[in-house]
Amino acid sequence: MSNVVVFGNQKGGVGKSTLSVLYAMWLADAHRQSVCFIDLDTQGNGSKTLRAFSVGVQASSLFVPGTDASKIGRGDHRERQVALVTASKQLADVELAKPDVVIPAFRTAVRALEGRFDTVVIDTPPALGLRMSAALIAATHVVCPIELEEYSIDGVTDMLKTVFGVRQRYNPRLELAGIVLNRFNAHSARQKAAVQQLVASYRDFVIPARISTRSAIPEALAEGKAVWELSKSSAREASLEVKEAFAVLQQRIQLQPIASAEGVSA
Repeated sequence: MSNVVVFGNQKGGVGKSTLSVLYAMWLADAHRQSVCFIDLDTQGNGSKTLRAFSVGVQASSLFVPGTDASKIGRGDHRERQVALVTASKQLADVELAKPDVVIPAFRTAVRALEGRFDTVVIDTPPALGLRMSAALIAATHVVCPIELEEYSIDGVTDMLKTVFGVRQRYNPRLELAGIVLNRFNAHSARQKAAVQQLVASYRDFVIPARISTRSAIPEALAEGKAVWELSKSSAREASLEVKEAFAVLQQRIQLQPIASAEGVSA
């Protein structure tokens, strides 16, 4: 069975879309995997970067009962096997729909995609709602990006409660793959203290690799490229950090670590 990896955090601005897009590209480039990227965020940042890989299907259609997701192809890009299921403003309407209709429909669609792709990557909106709930109920793994600020740490605590609650009630196969420290400033005493606080609380979940704030990453994504496709020196440094974090993350996913709710009240 393929992995379904959700990037989620109940706080915006933590680099969720950035990392989910880079992860999809990394799987395709480094592991030669076929990847389906589902963009559930109405802002559509992931869709903008991956627009060259669109297969002409909107993510909102996956919430409609009877949608045959098995017809979604892998795309015809020789250099990178990524298929984008695009975001649209219609995704906002999902939040007004009946949960017992849209959530089973989405789960069925994702199961069909599992049979066609090596990995399904899902970018979620920065708030708990039907779209994020549906993604977690359909997923095998969750990655929680975090920016090392006080409000972001509060947000990851809420996200972990949600993950473990969904696992307990609706999706026993759901695993927390890890918390990824993003936009790290090694010169900030405040951020260093935040790392210590985070590790003290969630040691088993924090990925021991940090991604610094680097201009090369948004520059590459704006061009529809992965950061390792840029030739500038800052891009090489950023690539090393990103790839190191993803390598640790992928190892955890492949080993299917047992998530524990210890220290977190659901």
